[in-house]
Amino acid sequence: MCLLLCMRKRKAVTYRIDETVINALKELAIDRNTSVNNFLETHLFNLLKKEGYISQDTRPLGETRGGDRTKSDEETDQ
Repeated sequence: MCLLLCMRKRKAVTYRIDETVINALKELAIDRNTSVNNFLETHLFNLLKKEGYISQDTRPLGETRGGDRTKSDEETDQ
């Protein structure tokens, strides 16, 4: 499993999107206490998975800044 997750990475891309949509996304992300990027990635990932474009056993990348955040507090205290 780590092999697949470790090979995947985020890629910076550019899209042209209606300014009204961008402003609404910014407000929505603030209301959801997240970034626009995280909001879009999460919702697009879930939609693509639901529609069958992403395998059902594929998991989102999650947070990748600041090192491995998958360990519990108890594991890191030892």
